[in-house]
Amino acid sequence: MVAQSDLPFRRLCRNHGVDLCFTQMIHAAHFSSKLFQDGHLDVYPSYYCGSGSDNDSDNSGNCNRIELSPSGQNALEGLDWEDWNTRFPQHESLSELRKEFAKKGEANMATWARYEEGNGNITSIYDENPLIVQIAGHDKNTMSEACRIILQRTNNPNAPEGVYQGPVSGIDINCGCPQGIARKGRYGAFLMEEDVDLVCEIVSTLRNDLPKNVGISCKIRIPQGVGTPAGDKVFKERICKLIDAGVELITVHGRNIKENKTKVRECNFDAIAKAVRIAREHSGDENFPIISNGGIEFSSDIDRCLELTGASAVMSSEALLENPAIFKDGAKDDLELGPKLLFDRQISLCHEYLDWCTIYPPVPGSLGKVGGSFNCIRAHLFKLLYRYMEENPDIRERLGHDTKVKSIQNTRELLHELEKRYASDKVTDWNTLRSSNAIKSSWYRRHRDAIVGSKMRIRGQKVESELAGLNIEDKKKAMRERLKKMKEQRANKILPAQTTTI
Repeated sequence: MVAQSDLPFRRLCRNHGVDLCFTQMIHAAHFSSKLFQDGHLDVYPSYYCGSGSDNDSDNSGNCNRIELSPSGQNALEGLDWEDWNTRFPQHESLSELRKEFAKKGEANMATWARYEEGNGNITSIYDENPLIVQIAGHDKNTMSEACRIILQRTNNPNAPEGVYQGPVSGIDINCGCPQGIARKGRYGAFLMEEDVDLVCEIVSTLRNDLPKNVGISCKIRIPQGVGTPAGDKVFKERICKLIDAGVELITVHGRNIKENKTKVRECNFDAIAKAVRIAREHSGDENFPIISNGGIEFSSDIDRCLELTGASAVMSSEALLENPAIFKDGAKDDLELGPKLLFDRQISLCHEYLDWCTIYPPVPGSLGKVGGSFNCIRAHLFKLLYRYMEENPDIRERLGHDTKVKSIQNTRELLHELEKRYASDKVTDWNTLRSSNAIKSSWYRRHRDAIVGSKMRIRGQKVESELAGLNIEDKKKAMRERLKKMKEQRANKILPAQTTTI
């Protein structure tokens, strides 16, 4: 997930039951630029840690310091380290790290997760495994070179020549992205639809060029027409060719290239089960790893998915962005929690994410040289607090305003204000709030079908019908007018109910 699978978010997810993480997508064609590398790759050699030493690592326990981008430094501006220091031990995995460094005489958090304004770097613990780096592209040599640089940048400098000893467990080839930018860049699901043989050439090249302890995986979507003889034939050919080319893990998203955003439909678990059978029969490996992706809204969906598909594991993307604790053992579904406990969970996750961002300010990616790091943080907060932002448009407006909320400290203060608004003396009956409907108010459901009265409505359907028949320029003009009107309505706190009810 571009600008979403950042290091602090990955650490948050691992703290709540996630076993394997994928990085944000790296565009291979741009990766030859060091500036691009620094701004997009947030994976480091494992000798980056929190000993507090400013010396380069010599594998003796001393540690390097992570150099921050200007936007990363901006995200830390005005941070109240004392406040952060008091709430940091609340989270189990973080308190364990604190204990480890206390043994080394580093009892003060600010000495090992340390940042001095103007110094431009930070001392941080880093330990991330297993981890898969996702790349995209259509030229096998360009992609191979990008992978070489990734492994070079993340390898332990003391590793024997030709041996990789870094945190990267595998490289994933993105053949699943259905966005328009993927069509323009000739990658993702569009490349798979266009030329499966080229995809297989890329797989073979990477498998031949990369160390054997770095696996090669591929994420795909089901082809259109699955369930028909023609569609099933295409599906089988793709999976078999990928395995023959050397792929060692396949993630299958149970939707086709057309089914995304407002056109998203139910995940096809039957098709994923079919992929599992094909892969295991063709490879001769009864345990060939297939990851099922799609259709996971609540924790209870995970076991159901595994049972229906026979997959080796389950991947979540959209639901995970709203609830990073979806994989946590014993996690309750949103409906089971009730509105008060649901609010408490989301606020706690926000604070914990900001803790991790303090240790690892996100790399800016393509979100801006000055505010890119915080823009990534901001995007996560909008998803984590989606239902409550809909109820508090003034706070949503402030979070989205670059000059009002532009740092971790500003965000802490905004969270505290939101907590006060939902305090027991302010909210006497949670069931009267729109956010009390855990399903209809969720970010995950913003594009999903819903029953309204006796009619089935698809969010965005009205907009699509209004734009039908217009040329591109007229569509853009109409959308600008619609967005302007919505902003005016939000400013007056008269946002129409249909914009938040799905």
